[in-house]
Amino acid sequence: METVEDPDTLYVRERIPLMDRLVEMNLLVDEMYPRKPRHWIDQPPPEKDLELGIGKKAAWHTPIHREAVKRALQEWL
Repeated sequence: METVEDPDTLYVRERIPLMDRLVEMNLLVDEMYPRKPRHWIDQPPPEKDLELGIGKKAAWHTPIHREAVKRALQEWL
């Protein structure tokens, strides 16, 4: 459940297999490109936005992907 709120928590040894599986299922992006201000015309995207499921190193593809995993976990637990 911690990963649902903050995808960066996957970057520990024990959770790498889970991260790999979520990436395989196209639920998570684990390769975030640098978000430097000079690459943006307007405001750069936030470095981290947990409300949308965006971390520094990983992000859910969309908030609905995150919500689907959250609901599946709630039913399973």
